[in-house]
Amino acid sequence: QKPFHWPTTRMLKEPLYSRLLTPSQPTDDFVKSWLRTSTNRTVKSSAYDGYMKQAELAVAHAFQRPKWAKALAVILLVVLYPFYRFYESRIVFRFTLRIDVFCLSCLIGFLAGQFYSKGKRDEEEKKLLKERSIKLQSNQSIEESSKTKDDSVDFEMNSDDPLAAVDQSSTTTEEEITVTGEETDDDGTTAEENVLLSSPLPAKSEIHSKTCWSRPESSIFRVRGITYLQDRIKIPSGPAPFVCRGVDIWMTDNPERHIARHPAVLGGKLGEQDTFVVNFLLPFCNFVSYFSIPPLDQFPPKLADVWTKFVRGDQQYRDARLKLLPVVVDGPWIVRKAVGPGTSPALLGKVVPLQYYFSAPDKTTGKKGVYEVDVIISASRIAKGILSVVKGHTKSLTIAFAVIIEAAEESELPETALCTFQLHEVHLEHCPQLPPCKLDDRTED
Repeated sequence: QKPFHWPTTRMLKEPLYSRLLTPSQPTDDFVKSWLRTSTNRTVKSSAYDGYMKQAELAVAHAFQRPKWAKALAVILLVVLYPFYRFYESRIVFRFTLRIDVFCLSCLIGFLAGQFYSKGKRDEEEKKLLKERSIKLQSNQSIEESSKTKDDSVDFEMNSDDPLAAVDQSSTTTEEEITVTGEETDDDGTTAEENVLLSSPLPAKSEIHSKTCWSRPESSIFRVRGITYLQDRIKIPSGPAPFVCRGVDIWMTDNPERHIARHPAVLGGKLGEQDTFVVNFLLPFCNFVSYFSIPPLDQFPPKLADVWTKFVRGDQQYRDARLKLLPVVVDGPWIVRKAVGPGTSPALLGKVVPLQYYFSAPDKTTGKKGVYEVDVIISASRIAKGILSVVKGHTKSLTIAFAVIIEAAEESELPETALCTFQLHEVHLEHCPQLPPCKLDDRTED
C-alpha cells in the first residue's frame, strides 16, 4: 500500500513519479528521475527564449532597412484597415454637433443647475425658519400657560367647582397653542421669516444654525513659532485671550465710522466691559465684532507686552502690526480660492486704510475702555473684489477670523491670536438695518 500525501499546488503541477518516494524505490533512482524532469523543463524554457530572441533579431533587422520597414507597415495597414472600417461603422457610435449649439447647451445646463440648487436652498431655509418659529411660539405658549395656571389657582380659591376651572384653563391653553402654531401670512410664510434679527446676532445653538456666530478653536489658525525668524515655521495658535462678546451686521448704504458711539451696538451693552471693537466698513453694511479685554496678568506670555505696545503706538506702528487671518471652514471652491488657504494673514495697513478710536478706562467715573479699529474695506479695490465673490455665497459659507498683532522681534515670539470669531451661513436679508442716529464728530485716541 502506497503512503497517502495531501496534494499541494506544486505537486499538482509535477508528474506523479517525481513527487512520491515509495519504500521499495531507491533514493538514487528518485533523484535521477527528478533531475531528468527539471532538465526537460530547462531545455523547453531555453528553447522558448531562443525563439523569442530570433524574433526580436528579425524585427530589428527589418527596421534597420527602411524599404523593408515601409513594406511591412504597408502590409499591416492593408490587412488591418478592413477591420478598422468594420469597427468604426458597426461598433463606434458617432454624432456631430455644432460648437455654438454645444456651448448653448452647456450654458442652459449650468443655469438650470443653479436654479435647482437655489430652489433647494430656499426650501431648506423656509423649513428651518418654520421649525424655529414653532419652537419660539411653543416657548411663548408655555409661558402663557404658566401664567394661566397661576390665574386658575386663584380662581380655585373662589370657585365651587375647582376641577372644572382647571379643565377650562387647560383647554383654553391648548386652543391658544394650536391657533398660534398655525399663524401664517397670505403667501404661506410664517411671521418669523419676516422678522429681522436683533443686535447682536444670535450665537450658534440648536435653534440658531444660520446667520449666527460662534467661537472657533484657536488651533485652526497658524501663527509664527518661537523660531520663525530662523526657519519660517508656523504653529497652531494658543487660546485667544480676547473672548468674543457678539457680532453685528448692520445693513446700510452709508457705513458709519467710529460705530462704538452708536447706542444700538451690541444691544446697548457695549459699555459694560472693556471691549475691543473691529468695525469692517463694507459697501453695504457695518460688520462689527466685539471682544472683552481681560486684565494684563491673564494674557499669554509675551502677548501682554505686544498689546501694550500696540495701544501706546502711533498710527504707523499699528498699521505695520495689525493682521487679519480668515479661514474658510466650509464653503464653495471659488470662495476658498479667493480667500486663500488660511495660512498667510493679511497685513491690514498695507491693503486697506485703518482708523483707530481708543479710549482708555476711567477709574474715577467707572467708564470702561473701548478700543475700536475701523477697517475701511470699501476704499480698497482688491478687498472689494474678494468681497464681491464672498458676498454671493454667504448662505453656504462658514468662515472664521483671527485678529493678530504681528510679532516682528524674537523677544515677542511665539505669536498668539488676539481674538477669534466665526460666522455661519449668513442671510443678509435677515440682518437688521442700522438705526438712524446723529453721532457727534469727536474722535478719541
